[in-house]
Amino acid sequence: MKMIHKRSRYQAGCLTIEKRRTGAEVYTFRWREPAANGGTTQRRVVLGSVKELSKAQARKKADEYRQHANAAPPVESKPSITVAELVEHYKERELGECADKAVKVIKAYKYIFANYVIPKWGAVPLVEVKPVAVEDWLKSLKKANGTRAKIREVFGAAFRHGMRYELYATNPIAHVRQARKRGAEPTILEPEELAAILHELEGVEPVRTAFLIGAIMGMRRGEIFGLKWADIDSGRAILHVRRSFVDGVEGQPKTDSSRRPLPLPPQALEALMAWKTQSSYATPGDWVFASDLSFGKQPLWPGTLWRRNVAPAVLRAEINKPKLGWHTLRRTYASLLLATGASLRVSMELMRHSTAEMTLATYAQAVGDEKRGAGERVASVVLPKGKVA
Repeated sequence: MKMIHKRSRYQAGCLTIEKRRTGAEVYTFRWREPAANGGTTQRRVVLGSVKELSKAQARKKADEYRQHANAAPPVESKPSITVAELVEHYKERELGECADKAVKVIKAYKYIFANYVIPKWGAVPLVEVKPVAVEDWLKSLKKANGTRAKIREVFGAAFRHGMRYELYATNPIAHVRQARKRGAEPTILEPEELAAILHELEGVEPVRTAFLIGAIMGMRRGEIFGLKWADIDSGRAILHVRRSFVDGVEGQPKTDSSRRPLPLPPQALEALMAWKTQSSYATPGDWVFASDLSFGKQPLWPGTLWRRNVAPAVLRAEINKPKLGWHTLRRTYASLLLATGASLRVSMELMRHSTAEMTLATYAQAVGDEKRGAGERVASVVLPKGKVA
């Protein structure tokens, strides 16, 4: 058994990796709680398998149990408080005008509360929210694992908020099991497919320039359409990510890491400067992809551009892949970074992720030629060309 973390005070608990009879290694967390006889009782919980969880994820899960173990004598629960009241309290303090969250995140949380949590649990008193019942409810939702895991995360955030404000003593969602593993790998594009789409978009501006930036810089669509000309330092070939424009609302970039400046590849800089000479809105404070319909006061809507311009270009290029969108370009970019030999650290920096795990596990996939080449290299080691098995 490999020890990760141990302290003398029982409140700190102990996060370990244990091997089960099946051979699979799992993260476990142990701590002690006061017993009725004046002594203490040892508690143990399995957080998940080593294959499913990273060390950072296991520590985050353990922190929820550690927080409960270190809490002062439990505050008296208030059965009269319902989930709807708890959610409203959370929204006022965590999702209001002064919230330190990106606009897209706030919108996503409000959407999940309004469309999933409240319809099912709104009238339920907090004391009646049980982990197994929540698990069964999540299983009943005809959604992908990632979506169900996000719903669990948002629901749990409301309970953690309730504990912090002493509205309720525990967080039952901490004991809800929900896998994040995808049912199917997301679509990425091959380099020649990107080139074919760009060819079909030739002369269709500024759609082609926006598509090019997404393809060779991996920016989020809100960041692309949130660009202003003052963000582009053409002399040093640097692009500053200072804002995001999502669903008609200007806000901060998604995370602190997202605010890192990006190097501008020559192809992107050339396309941007060429578009600037054509644009009717080219002062430093203007949107790079300004909308004529709003007289330049708002940028173009990415969803509309994709449906009207990019999707038809994809069809003309005879690319038959499901669920393509602006985010496909970001996933493709992450995969191409690693395929072209960029180090994990450089890839993480260019993607502006907080952790390398996000770059590897969530975004980067091997593209077709890379997988074929890797397979052929292994085969040539085992059986050199010219020899027959």
